[in-house]
Amino acid sequence: MFNNFYLGIAEGALETAAAYTRENTRAWPFGGEHKQRGVEEFYVLEGYGELASKLWADAALIDQIDHEISEILHAPREQLTERARGEVAVRIAAGKLRIIEDGLEVATKIFELTGARASANKVGLDIYWRNLRTHSLHDPVPYKKHEVGMYVLVNEIPQPTWYS
Repeated sequence: MFNNFYLGIAEGALETAAAYTRENTRAWPFGGEHKQRGVEEFYVLEGYGELASKLWADAALIDQIDHEISEILHAPREQLTERARGEVAVRIAAGKLRIIEDGLEVATKIFELTGARASANKVGLDIYWRNLRTHSLHDPVPYKKHEVGMYVLVNEIPQPTWYS
């Protein structure tokens, strides 16, 4: 659930910033190429392309994890072993760390792509970073990295917790 929640925040940030860029972002006047709009700037196009591709990859990973969870939930009860639960928990942790890190990158980099005027409170882009950061602090990324690392290096599954 949290992976999809975090993904939605990041997608909302990118969508809102893209709409702002299309309507309001001006080209840098000293770039020497006399562009009229921000959407003509190479770095703006490159930035949105990079951020979108990260979120699309995160969405694919999260969808795959959701599929794995569904298979476990719909399998006969005796197939749910400690190992199966632990392995899906590791995948959930991997999804969390990816979407949190990529989502925070999106929610930060959008300010570079939208321009200084977009940092005004009335535009509201700051809410995405704040929401993602606040919610993700309840389940710290370093612990997700640790769980994934323990699984990869020593084949150890995480202990069940409220967050796994």
